[in-house]
Amino acid sequence: MKKIKLALVGCAGRMGQQIIKELQKFSSIDLIAALEDKNSKFLGKKIKKINIISDKKLAFKEANTIIDFSQPKSTLETVRYAAKLKKKLVIGTTGLNTNQINKIKNASKKTAIVFAPNMSVGINLLTNLAGKASNIFFDKNTSVEILDIHHKHKKDAPSGTALAFGEAVAKERKFNLRNKSSIKPNKTRKKQIGKINFFCQRRGNIVGNHSVIFTNNGEEIELKHKGFSRSIYAVGALKAALWLSNQKKGFFNMTDVLGIS
Repeated sequence: MKKIKLALVGCAGRMGQQIIKELQKFSSIDLIAALEDKNSKFLGKKIKKINIISDKKLAFKEANTIIDFSQPKSTLETVRYAAKLKKKLVIGTTGLNTNQINKIKNASKKTAIVFAPNMSVGINLLTNLAGKASNIFFDKNTSVEILDIHHKHKKDAPSGTALAFGEAVAKERKFNLRNKSSIKPNKTRKKQIGKINFFCQRRGNIVGNHSVIFTNNGEEIELKHKGFSRSIYAVGALKAALWLSNQKKGFFNMTDVLGIS
């Protein structure tokens, strides 16, 4: 297999650091460029003897694959370069709105992109199971609670993962999520018949705890995932980069990478 020459955007962030740590397990991936925002205090410092820079045009020139865990504005800039330079791209950035995601989809007509708000194998399996459970169990007499518990530094709520659960539940029943939920981060647990409630907490150093709970008058089903380390997301992102090496163009997610779509 052709060696992957990787450029990492957001290299000094929590996920960026975790990806660099996990790279030692992926001998076919070489980190050749590390990037941060132009105002970052990390510019000029080194990661694995590589200078941290902000110039994406320069950094992406020699790379064939990009992983971006940054902020929406920065990610869209990365997307534009990836499409123009025909570079494979893995996006783990959260907090992107519908218009921004549509721009990513449009760019995927020119190159191969994996976009996933959560790169964990377990989370993507749970998303798949939530859809199947919804198809059988969710009706006008059932409530759905989506629990979204993260560390205190997590900014977006509901998280991209929680929203993915909601979309999976909605898709299987062929309805619009916005017709069943306010999509607002509620701070109290509540069961609403025929509705989906997002219960969100940001506290401590929790990596990520999620549940999808279906409840009716007679029984309850809870699908649950608990993350112990950010390594699960980093490994998923690197697996996505490997998988992309065989794709020319298109918009993909982790279920495509894992073969459970």
